[in-house]
Amino acid sequence: QALASELGADVRRVEDVEKPSANWWFIVSGGFAAIRGVESAIKPIDTGLQEYGRVFVGSPVWGGSPSTPINAFIAKADFTGKEVVPFMTMGGDDATGALKKMSERIEKKGGKIVGSFALSSKKATRDELAAKAREMAKRFR
Repeated sequence: QALASELGADVRRVEDVEKPSANWWFIVSGGFAAIRGVESAIKPIDTGLQEYGRVFVGSPVWGGSPSTPINAFIAKADFTGKEVVPFMTMGGDDATGALKKMSERIEKKGGKIVGSFALSSKKATRDELAAKAREMAKRFR
């Protein structure tokens, strides 16, 4: 929300058809599915990006990979001619692999990656994360 607010941007929320539970089985199976590049069933969403020149695509890190709902969104969207800034949210320290996977998928769909970033909640407060998001918005505006 801080990123969108700073940019004055529209937000599209990508959601699973069925809300996953936060139990241990979901965490394990979801991580393995993400590693394999699975695309989960998502709620209907406008994947038309024609009116935008630059698009930010964010995902949590699941098993070192983008989440399965974001994989599904990327598969459905047309990024042709768009500048794209992928970003990851995580509780850990390293999103390098996840950003690489997401960037490659977006490039295959015609997007031009113009930068990327990650936000870690490991040692950050909510306010610190919002400040970092605003900083990234200014950097990639």
